[in-house]
Amino acid sequence: MQAKITASLFKNIMASQVLLIIAVFMVADSHALRLTKMQVPAVADLRENMTLDCYFDMGTEDLYAVKWYKDDQEFFRYMPAGPQRYITFPVPGVYSKPSDAECRIGRCKIVLTNLSRIHTTGSYRCEISSEAPAFRLASETHNISVAAIPKANPKIDGLVKSYAEGDNFSVKCTSDYADPEPILAWKINGNDPPAHAISHISSSEPDQNGLISRTISLRLVVDKKMPHGNDVEVSCESAQPGIPEAKKITSYKIAIRKDGEPQVLKNQKWYSISSSFKSNPNFHIAWLFICVIVIKWTILGNM
Repeated sequence: MQAKITASLFKNIMASQVLLIIAVFMVADSHALRLTKMQVPAVADLRENMTLDCYFDMGTEDLYAVKWYKDDQEFFRYMPAGPQRYITFPVPGVYSKPSDAECRIGRCKIVLTNLSRIHTTGSYRCEISSEAPAFRLASETHNISVAAIPKANPKIDGLVKSYAEGDNFSVKCTSDYADPEPILAWKINGNDPPAHAISHISSSEPDQNGLISRTISLRLVVDKKMPHGNDVEVSCESAQPGIPEAKKITSYKIAIRKDGEPQVLKNQKWYSISSSFKSNPNFHIAWLFICVIVIKWTILGNM
């Protein structure tokens, strides 16, 4: 019995010691260096500057340095206690000015300029390190794509309000300027049109920023397969490979008229000589005046 009591007491003491050690480590860790947030864009516009922001908590430790890496190559360093607080290193596609940086204890924000879609795109890491004796490290990494996303939806030209069977359906879609070149696609009620109806895919000359606009045409003859008497949705979609945020859509609804149904033209006026006279309220008065004169001349001529 005494042996069992002794063994149980030993187990309780050991469990208490383990819990005490865990608690000590948890308290120590709560006062250690932590990177709390890294704030960067998923897609950066190459026409603008790119801001990289890193937030951290030093706890009870002293900051040694904040380092920024692109694809594991260091390009920027902040050392509050060093002889030179800001240091930059040459990395292709990464250009930063120390004068644009805002770094202090708890935060380090830098700005990149002259972005390149090919060379600036990559993996970016913020790394925080503490002074001796701890020499702790904390880091976080994010991937950033650089592109020029279209700012406007694609433009559709050539549509009219309604079509009848046998009418030529000929429209053109032009994307906004972007880099990489936008990929355009037509949809009719959400479905792909026949391949033979798509033609004249062309690219513009690069603008002052090297961006490209694309144009695609859709030509077909309205037939019985299209839902007569109902609205049909015609859409043009602009996209860029690997950039979901770049998708832009322009849609219009048009009417397909039934056989023999006249086209309704809104906000349009048609004129002819006869119709303009007939629509004029003074027409009947003028006509009556002419008749009176003719009759009068006839009577006087017979006297």
